[in-house]
Amino acid sequence: INKEYHHNYYGISSLIIRKNFCLLSSAVTSNDNYNNNDQEKERFSHMDITWKLRPSKESGWIKKRALRVAANIIRFDFFLKRQKPPFLLCPKGGQAVLEAHLSPSKSKNKRAKIGKSTKIGRFGFSTHRGPPAVPIDESLAELFNVTTSITGVGSAAIIYMFVEPKYRKVGVGELALEVISCIQAIQGCDCTLLVADDDGSGKLISWYEKHGYKKASKLQTLLGSPNEKYGVTMIAPTNETIPTNCKLKWW
Repeated sequence: INKEYHHNYYGISSLIIRKNFCLLSSAVTSNDNYNNNDQEKERFSHMDITWKLRPSKESGWIKKRALRVAANIIRFDFFLKRQKPPFLLCPKGGQAVLEAHLSPSKSKNKRAKIGKSTKIGRFGFSTHRGPPAVPIDESLAELFNVTTSITGVGSAAIIYMFVEPKYRKVGVGELALEVISCIQAIQGCDCTLLVADDDGSGKLISWYEKHGYKKASKLQTLLGSPNEKYGVTMIAPTNETIPTNCKLKWW
């Protein structure tokens, strides 16, 4: 397990890769307890955030710069043709990072430059359709009554989620789940998988259940967490509907 990612959903999550599946393992700390002050915080919407899709952390500096140049060329080509660029273009490699940038008017960073957004979160996930597996087909059918095709269900995964401390519990994670689900659906993935570990408190599990995920016990061994060794396996169908007012910049 990469120690850099060994934190909770509101912090950073640990990355486990096994059998071509990327899993999320999270631990809830005392800082995640909700209180009255948290409930009074103003919640963000997609109007407040600009989402930026980046290559994964494993991509080298040269590749990242090359992708940035390619993206600008593509945008310029659409501009010359007087056409609107596509909502989504995923970088190659099978993984990507979604960054949340808060508008200056909502930023709590006093040192932020006027007119410059503040990066408040980043979320790693897979972008390629994973191989089919019977336990995934059965879980999706039993939990969500989704009929699978002959070729089976194509799945993707959430790898980690991180929100800056001062911007937690205001809806950033919920909005990120919506965007990730949309991206993975557009990429041809039928469902999103993850493994959530909250040290038995149940808070993280409940949070995911509140936002459409369900426990998938049949996937524990398949996803490398037998007997919930690294956490509880969870699943949710993807949703290709672009969230209202969602602003996504790729690469």
